[in-house]
Amino acid sequence: MIRWENQIHYLRDYVILFLLLVVSLVLLNSNSNPQIRWLHAASVGLLGTFQKSLTFYEKYTHLERENEHLRERLARLSFENSLMKEAYLNNIHLKKMLGFKKRARAHLVVAQVAGKSSLGFARAILIDVGTASGVAEKMPVVTDQGLVGKIALAGPHTSVVQLITDLNFRASAMIQRSRVVGIFAPSGAGKFFLKDVPIQADVQPGDVVVTSGYSDSFPKGIRIGVVTRVTEKKNGLLKTIEVNPSVKPQDVEDVFIVMKSRTK
Repeated sequence: MIRWENQIHYLRDYVILFLLLVVSLVLLNSNSNPQIRWLHAASVGLLGTFQKSLTFYEKYTHLERENEHLRERLARLSFENSLMKEAYLNNIHLKKMLGFKKRARAHLVVAQVAGKSSLGFARAILIDVGTASGVAEKMPVVTDQGLVGKIALAGPHTSVVQLITDLNFRASAMIQRSRVVGIFAPSGAGKFFLKDVPIQADVQPGDVVVTSGYSDSFPKGIRIGVVTRVTEKKNGLLKTIEVNPSVKPQDVEDVFIVMKSRTK
């Protein structure tokens, strides 16, 4: 009881002030004096302006909440669309790989890239298959587009692939059209060349470069890339042949290991 009386005593002044304001407004409304009417009109206008401001703020707050909801919904839809697009593209990719495996005349093992490394001059990837699946060192690694590299180290369930971008990588290669043979190798400037090709050899821009088969690592016919430039030095003995690889190893996600030729 004492607490309730204390609250009434605390609010007494505010209640009296409110009642006085009400009485004042009633007296103002009942007064016909021109100055009082002007004050009344001004107060009504001020009250109307306040009411409009309050209504605008309520609308703004409502629109802000609605925009936030729409932004959240848009972000969710964008994320779901991204997942659907990734699944669609992955499905196309897997279909291409399956078609390539069916067309290939060699036994292929599918592997996924589990890690990538580019320390120093070495360029390598880690794949999720190893000796338990029959993988061994020096086996070629390819995609449906062409040569990726070769197995450098093979563990029971993982293997390290030396990429064609590694400065120590070499492969015996040839021009598919003219059968001119050379050594495919990368350079420190990020370019690739077919080396040791005689000056009189028939090589032209646009020629396809494939593995020659003159190696214990790569069978004949694996696509490497396309010749982009052929230059000759005066009094030189060899051509300078620049090659654009068909595969960008840093972008691959799935690869094939070429195991052995199929038996008929």
